[in-house]
Amino acid sequence: MRRVRSIFGSLGTSGSAAVEFALVTPIYLLLTFSISEIGMASFADLVLQNAVQASGRLIRTGQAQAQGMSQSQFRADVCARISFIMNCDAGNLLIDIRSFTNFGGANLPAPIDEGGNVNPNLNAFQIGSSSLASGQNPIVVVRVFYKWPLHSPGFSEVFSNAGNDTRLISSSLAFRNEPY
Repeated sequence: MRRVRSIFGSLGTSGSAAVEFALVTPIYLLLTFSISEIGMASFADLVLQNAVQASGRLIRTGQAQAQGMSQSQFRADVCARISFIMNCDAGNLLIDIRSFTNFGGANLPAPIDEGGNVNPNLNAFQIGSSSLASGQNPIVVVRVFYKWPLHSPGFSEVFSNAGNDTRLISSSLAFRNEPY
């Protein structure tokens, strides 16, 4: 008993400091990891927004149409811009590009279905074209979604919006194709 007291002597004879430490540490660690997770998800959201703006510009200016860019090529372009923080190979990246004749006619499926899961119909690739003669260039809506995994216990139930400890982060861009 004397040896135990000499080892933990700085904690006091009653051990109340050790008990307080044991009670406070898990809460502190949970808050620290949760704040870190929010920060990483927010940074990933900014990276995704930047990638969508840069890749969407290829469609808006007609470069994607002139090159005959396919959905997989567009996906590779987006992935090249986000690969340092997000994994495109795991099926977490969803790209939905739809073309409309006017803004009022835009009818987009909800990203999350009634069951709280990611909508599987987010895979259209309609980049439109330019119509110089009529001056009616299509409206294009580019939406990119990424299923960000959450790891903090307890916190993921609060921050998750797509089920299965996942946060669906998204970026959207709507524009009228430029004449080319």
